[in-house]
Amino acid sequence: MLDYVNLLLDAINKYNEDDVDSKNRLRDLVCIISENDSVKSDPLIKELLYTASHKMRIFGYNVQNGFYKQENINEKHISELQALYNQSIVNMYRSKVRNNNILDKSQKSIIDFYQSLDIKRMLISAPTSYGKTFIMREILYLNQEKYKNILLVFPTVALLRENALNMEELNQDKKMGYNVIKSIDREIDCQDRNIFVLTPERAMQLLAQYPNIEIDFFFYDEMYKIDEDYCNDETDDNDEKKNSYAERTFLDEARAKTFRICLYLLSKRVKDYYLAGPNLKREKFGKGMQRYIAENNIQVKEIEFEPTKRIMVKAYNKVIDEDYTNLPYIEKPGIVKIHSKVNDRICDVVNYIEQKGYGATILYCTTPAKANEYATKLAENHQGNVVKNERFSEFIEHLKRNYNIDGSINEWSFVNVLEMGFGMHHGKMPKYIQKEILDLFNEGIFNLLFCTSTIVEGVNTNAKNMVVLNHSKGTKELTVFDFKNIIGRAGRYYHNFVGRYFLVDKELEKFEHTEDLTLNFVTYDDQELDPVDIDNSEYMDLSDINKNLKHKREEQFKEYLLTNDIYEKNRLIKREYQEILLRFLLDNNILYNKFYRYLSYPDILMQFTTYHAMNTVLDIFEKSGLLDATIVRRYKAVSNTYCNEGFHGLLRYEIDNARGDKVKHKRIDKAYMDAFKTQKDIIEHKIPKILALFETIFSYASLLRRKTLDNFSLSKVSRFYETGVKSYIGEQLIEFGFPVDAIKRIEDNNLRLLSMDASASQKYILEHLEDIKQLLDSYERGLLDKALKSICS
Repeated sequence: MLDYVNLLLDAINKYNEDDVDSKNRLRDLVCIISENDSVKSDPLIKELLYTASHKMRIFGYNVQNGFYKQENINEKHISELQALYNQSIVNMYRSKVRNNNILDKSQKSIIDFYQSLDIKRMLISAPTSYGKTFIMREILYLNQEKYKNILLVFPTVALLRENALNMEELNQDKKMGYNVIKSIDREIDCQDRNIFVLTPERAMQLLAQYPNIEIDFFFYDEMYKIDEDYCNDETDDNDEKKNSYAERTFLDEARAKTFRICLYLLSKRVKDYYLAGPNLKREKFGKGMQRYIAENNIQVKEIEFEPTKRIMVKAYNKVIDEDYTNLPYIEKPGIVKIHSKVNDRICDVVNYIEQKGYGATILYCTTPAKANEYATKLAENHQGNVVKNERFSEFIEHLKRNYNIDGSINEWSFVNVLEMGFGMHHGKMPKYIQKEILDLFNEGIFNLLFCTSTIVEGVNTNAKNMVVLNHSKGTKELTVFDFKNIIGRAGRYYHNFVGRYFLVDKELEKFEHTEDLTLNFVTYDDQELDPVDIDNSEYMDLSDINKNLKHKREEQFKEYLLTNDIYEKNRLIKREYQEILLRFLLDNNILYNKFYRYLSYPDILMQFTTYHAMNTVLDIFEKSGLLDATIVRRYKAVSNTYCNEGFHGLLRYEIDNARGDKVKHKRIDKAYMDAFKTQKDIIEHKIPKILALFETIFSYASLLRRKTLDNFSLSKVSRFYETGVKSYIGEQLIEFGFPVDAIKRIEDNNLRLLSMDASASQKYILEHLEDIKQLLDSYERGLLDKALKSICS
């Protein structure tokens, strides 16, 4: 014990905030000792840990250790004056948003820095789990009188939902008087106080539908995704040959373009903003990024310090070898031999982690298929640990009831593996299943979770260990940036003191010594831009080569019928394509009139879900040359099946195709993944994109044709494809994370809901709650109770 006392005393006395080595030394000691309950139970050690946390102004250590609970502070060793002094410091750093949270010094300095700026624009680069969104909430609370319309942009729907719930809680607790809005599907009062929590795609919808909206502040999370080199969202099994219908179309623009154009437009029209991302180095900013920062007067703050101690573990070359460099005061575990084959090696690593008692573990895999393979193989050789409580059992029964096609559920590895004590999480799963899996993992129901690249998207878990099994992401190799984000998920500040990342693939070692990528904002760079980037950029911001291209394009546009305001409603789709569609609708009377006749009926949604108006829309895209005939046939079949049979129809199609294969369980796994992918890619993404463009161009073509359109809108149709539901309350339940099939059962048995607004539908649900619950399984009933508490509060 004396050694730890002297080590802590020496590290505290020599601590220098500006010296990286002394800061890391004290961090390592505090984290290693705090992990050891028997050591830190000593009263003197407690006092030194408490003092070290205050010295560093990293108060999360004391929060994690429970030292701010009065009974845990040994007052006998602190003078009354010192106790008052310490309490004054804590109060100085106390969160304005949550009184029981204490800001670290660097977090408070960022908030104070933002408040001090005349032009409030900053970019914060900080490690994962640093608290970048927590800082955003502090800023909003401090500026609530100044900011009326606030826009928060997150890269994924999962992060959108998580942060929308946080904002609703903050808004209610602090009585800030905002409307928290997560989608652009209802009329919005831009003169009211609104907090929009949106993805970049939805943010672009907001700007298109309300071009004159005045946004006072925006927050842009994971802003590095503006760069194609960083924005690699590959999670598909692209090692298999793609079918012809999956060839790229005008609907498949790189997502980085959406991020980039959204950020560009917001930066042009909003005065105050806060950009955030992990592991970004200003010295690695490209010319375009440097210009963007300078011309917009953005202040950059880099936080490199990691409050969690992370230990690298080599788990290749037939041994497990932990790197205890700079940890001479603790005994290094002995090197353990492991097998050479990857599935055997995974089993060895998992056994090692469990024998050492290292805690919850995430295993990173390159694709969903690999996650399936590794988890299934591990289940054959390793007994998983699962706490089968009532909720877990209800969830399993729910999956078996809702996703079974003629006994296919018995061959679906996801459910089989889950019952054996391992979780799987990837982007092809329905959102509510992804959320449930993470919740079960974080609550300790099971402690092994196989993941794909979705884990680097800002998803927070309680994992102490990250096992990196592959050096690629889909068909592309990981970048050093991806690697840092992945290992940054091992050991989350405020939850763990120490995290470990195991490198199972030898190729991963190179990332420990590889330089970071260069982050660029190509709009401001010298390289030749894509036409969509050029059309969405102001002339003054472009390089000479791109100015010439923009001038040529604007000369070309003088011959176009398409006007700027019409183009800008779908500004991520190439202007040439929009002009082609417009001229086709003006020239082709047969197909124009065929669709126009659908508008004579009062329920436009029924024309799509029952009478196949979508087929006519797709015919127009095919005949105009915008979509290939093979793709159109595929989209028609998928749309018709979905409208008639829902997701079960898509799943049945894939299951029937998989039957009879020699390796049945592999085919069944792929059938489930393909059905989920079809729903996500075609139903939820491609068809709404087609409908948004069609609505705009058809409306304008009708104006030019002098045809009357009475309140023509396809927004309700688009929302049906995006969400799978038809009612207002259904949309609210979807945003909460409720299963689509359960909502469909509620809607089909309560048709009055389809015509009700928000307050009427909520009242109806509460009045008929017991009858509605009879339509649900026990898992869904529990979810409904939670959802109604949020929706009806």
